[in-house]
Amino acid sequence: MIRRETIASASRSSAVLAVIAVLLVGLFCVVVILELGYSGPRPIDVDRWIRVAEEAGATNVVSSIYLGARLFDTILEVLVFAVATLGVRFYLGTRGYKEVVQSIPESNVVRVGAAVLLPPVLLLGIYVVAYGHLSPGGGFAGGVIAASGLLLAAIALGTERINARLRPAVLHGFEWGVLLAILTLATLPAPLSMPLLSDPLPSGRMGSLVSGGSIPLYNAMIGVKVFLSSWVIAKHFVDHRGEI
Repeated sequence: MIRRETIASASRSSAVLAVIAVLLVGLFCVVVILELGYSGPRPIDVDRWIRVAEEAGATNVVSSIYLGARLFDTILEVLVFAVATLGVRFYLGTRGYKEVVQSIPESNVVRVGAAVLLPPVLLLGIYVVAYGHLSPGGGFAGGVIAASGLLLAAIALGTERINARLRPAVLHGFEWGVLLAILTLATLPAPLSMPLLSDPLPSGRMGSLVSGGSIPLYNAMIGVKVFLSSWVIAKHFVDHRGEI
């Protein structure tokens, strides 16, 4: 009985979050489309994109495009990823089914290897995020790299131990708080009498770590979002299938 009540409560909470997420995504898309309008397809102008990168103060032309001139596309990708994460949590977290799979204790070699590799993997993920506006990388790549390190630790120690250290309630709130921060930064120029999705921050000196305007902030928030959401997805699959 207690299990059924818990599942029902989790189902209602997930349903409310799903409705809120869909409404948030729809409202954001409508506001941006009405604000920006659509002028039809334009021919590719390589020189224009290079100028965009120079104006943003980012030496990584790719990041200056998808976090600058094409920010709308990137925001939609983040929202799709967020909705997908919510779908996994809603579908696998409320079915009340978990196949019992015998856990095989990992050897000391695996545990020691995970302990040794986890810090460098996390550091590499942070580096890829922090320097995403200066060199190849960014929030998506860095977030996945860091999440792979966390998954390595889960293989060695078990997902329950890792999840307990991450504090699921705090993780859940922080995950959606980061998404709200991304949307807030994207719409912040409008109240400042600037074009929607433009960069409200100065570009800084090109080539330095503190440059690129809002691009490093977007990279950092996207990296955190991808990192946390990747763990949520992996944890729910493990809860449904059995310990890895």
